[in-house]
Amino acid sequence: MMLNPELINQLAELAGMPASYDDWAGEPVPIAMEYKTAMLEALGFDMSSETAVKKQIQTLQEKPWQSVLPEVVVLHEDKPYQVTCHLKKSQLNDTVTVILILEDGQKQTINAEPSSLEVVARKTINGSEILRLQLPLPTDLPMGYHTLQLREKTLQADCSLIIAPATCYEPEPLQTGEKIWGSGIQLYSVRSERNWGMGDFTDLKTLASELGKNGAHFVGLNPIHALYQDNPLHCSPYSPSSRLYGNVLYLDPLAVPEFDHCKKAQQAFAAESFQQRLSESRACDYVDYEKTAGLKFEILELLYEHFTEQPDASNSDRARAFAAYCDKHGEPLQRFALFNALYEHFRKEDLMNWGWPCWPEAFQNPQSAEVADFAKANEDRITYFKYLQWLAEEQFAQAQTIARDAGMMVGVYRDLAVGVDRGGADVWSDRRLFCLEASTGAPPDGLGPQGQNWGLPPFNPAALQERRYQPFIDMIRNNMRDCGALRIDHAMGLFRLWWCPNGRGAAEGAYIHYPLQDLLGIIKLESRRNGCLVFGEDLGTVPQAITDSLPPARFYSSVMGIFMQEGDSYLLPENYKLKALATLVCHDTPTLAGWWAGKDIDLVESLDFYTPERAEHERKGRQHARQAVINLLSTINELPSDTGDQMPEQFTRQLMERFSYYLARSNSQIAGIQLEDCMMIDTPVNMPGTSTEYPNWRRRLTENLESFFASEENKAFFHNLTQCRKS
Repeated sequence: MMLNPELINQLAELAGMPASYDDWAGEPVPIAMEYKTAMLEALGFDMSSETAVKKQIQTLQEKPWQSVLPEVVVLHEDKPYQVTCHLKKSQLNDTVTVILILEDGQKQTINAEPSSLEVVARKTINGSEILRLQLPLPTDLPMGYHTLQLREKTLQADCSLIIAPATCYEPEPLQTGEKIWGSGIQLYSVRSERNWGMGDFTDLKTLASELGKNGAHFVGLNPIHALYQDNPLHCSPYSPSSRLYGNVLYLDPLAVPEFDHCKKAQQAFAAESFQQRLSESRACDYVDYEKTAGLKFEILELLYEHFTEQPDASNSDRARAFAAYCDKHGEPLQRFALFNALYEHFRKEDLMNWGWPCWPEAFQNPQSAEVADFAKANEDRITYFKYLQWLAEEQFAQAQTIARDAGMMVGVYRDLAVGVDRGGADVWSDRRLFCLEASTGAPPDGLGPQGQNWGLPPFNPAALQERRYQPFIDMIRNNMRDCGALRIDHAMGLFRLWWCPNGRGAAEGAYIHYPLQDLLGIIKLESRRNGCLVFGEDLGTVPQAITDSLPPARFYSSVMGIFMQEGDSYLLPENYKLKALATLVCHDTPTLAGWWAGKDIDLVESLDFYTPERAEHERKGRQHARQAVINLLSTINELPSDTGDQMPEQFTRQLMERFSYYLARSNSQIAGIQLEDCMMIDTPVNMPGTSTEYPNWRRRLTENLESFFASEENKAFFHNLTQCRKS
């Protein structure tokens, strides 16, 4: 049955789906009707008849008018403090009591006369005229999470009221124009003489201390969200089970306080067979997650057993600290730990059990009687998973303390992934919050003509607002805790996300809009409260709303140096964005050495992603880009002494350093270099668009931290970066 296109367009617009978008080349692209229909079905709308569509349009149009107050209002300190409310015309002459319950419990009461308020619109529903009024609020309200209540003899309404600052937190030296540098790192890739085959939080402490001594002001991480503890092969940091909690594989068991008193753990660690397995894990060129997980959890199980079986197990300082941690995180932590216990249980029954959709139906609902019975019978196991999260938060916080003690202005920065895996803890815990009939991704562009489908179910914007943004608040708060900055992956997702209906190609999707100003307000508030700088990954096709909103909010942008080619040269340093985190490459690009050699092109061609003709075209473009680098370095007097104006055949250490100095001399206040580039590694950590075709998220660094930081060559490089930042 063909539905009326006008009705589809009307419903789509009400659902936050624009009729078209501008593509990567700036050309408008209309969304086909069949794609709109599929997306509306994914959102849960009944598209079976025009009658059903008309009814849903009417419901969406009338819904805000039928609520005296919205569920949640976010106000910004640089904008007027006023709230839209809806009253019947018959209530216009009544006195309404406005009650403000502040976050600290204080109350303010104001009497308002609706007849004196500005009427901004009118609508008649079921014969009753409703007025949309602007209710002004006191201008001295404190920042925070408050409650607004309206009371009248026949009226009771309330909403969450969030008062946000005008800008995110920014350290004072950055406010006055200081420029800093630091290093980004995939933490799992780190080698050290003492880790267990992958980088850990003790390595993070070393990185913070040593980089701080050498003039750096931050160490940036890939996402360290919780993955699947019982399935370590699921290793993509951008496809987590939960964005609320941490990846416990980064724990250093020997740094857990219980280890010093647990003879069983000490004996297990010292055993010859354990040490042999540990040596094998350390020797791997790629992280063997299964081997490392087996080693770590063997010891961590013993440490938990020791923790719970001590004579003063419920009354020691450690026990009280753990109890306080559990109380602070409450029900969300309980449900996350319960998910892990269930996941472990069903994985033992079937190794192919990849997530909650594979479980018996009764266990797919976290509120079922069967889940409650399981929780009661497995209370100790659930507590074990809480214990591991407590240790992870503890060790991560210690790394930030060490970073600050080393003189870092920012310290450790975390990375917030754009979504979560559909089979994981976050979706199982709160399924209505997500749209499971769609996945996030990206529309077709010059680099990906087929578009991208990341397989991650998006937040349902309507459900997010109905929940008064609490899930978003919790996510931001948990990721800003104990760190100096938060990088928000795909920051455009605060305004819109490309949704791909299940079973369809990425090109058959559409953009769904989110309440940008509300989400940005929450980020600004949490940023201030946590003293946490904010970076946004805003590369690619950036909508004007993001361009207009992020810079005034001191929400730092992203700049990728290898994409800044301008004809026969590159963007001059003085023309870089000021409020930006500038890097030359990132986890989704080749390393500098790999980029120079064109190894990424070779890899893409070998995977049949490029035709031979396309690959040859890309190689010619890369040749031009390499020469543009030489031209740039010559222009800014950074050309290596052994390099003429013609492009050298090999990418040398000197070229890496001089290209990095170009970045450090840029106008952007924050510059990031990659340790893998300092080691001249030419293989990427991740090949976008692949899964089993390339060992993503497993490639390790080639040098131990101990020898790397002992190198005089590296010390001199770091010193020069610091000097460039001061120039």
